[in-house]
Amino acid sequence: MPCPEKFRETLVQHNIPLEIACQINQGFEDLASSSPKKKKALYFKRATEILCENCDIDAVHALYESNACCKGGAREKASKLFASKYAQLPLKEKIEHIEEVPYMGNAVLEDDGVICANAVHYKVGEEFACACSNYNKSGFKENVRRDYCYCCAGHFLHHYQIMLGVKLKTLEIVSSPLDSNGKKPCVIRFAIV
Repeated sequence: MPCPEKFRETLVQHNIPLEIACQINQGFEDLASSSPKKKKALYFKRATEILCENCDIDAVHALYESNACCKGGAREKASKLFASKYAQLPLKEKIEHIEEVPYMGNAVLEDDGVICANAVHYKVGEEFACACSNYNKSGFKENVRRDYCYCCAGHFLHHYQIMLGVKLKTLEIVSSPLDSNGKKPCVIRFAIV
């Protein structure tokens, strides 16, 4: 989940033109991690729309991937433990064990060599829920572009690379609760580089 403070920093780091950054931040100058979820959700929806309309889409995706949360701490420790435990297995078998690690979803190695991650698939009632704390339990009901989900992809990319011992690239966000009104789960495809 991008926090507003880090997100503003990455706008600069990813060379987003100042006029676009100002447009994104206008009216949200006081927004912080401690702000209400609904306000953060509105900010990130707007930021995603502005970025996608005005910037190279690959640059937008890279910006969001760099905002991925939960890359360190206990989750990174679990990823390293997984890598050590399954180091001798072939890639396909490693992938089959991913679901043993909490918060790493489950994945399959497709026939074309692409890794398809069923990243987040929990439900609230009958609807799939987004894992991003900017959106889950926020009461925000508007559709959000799938491009925002490259943040979540960055989380899985980081950990899968550690767990599997291969370099990966996000190919696409196949589906997301955010742009499907909760009808579809979070599914991400990665290419082995």
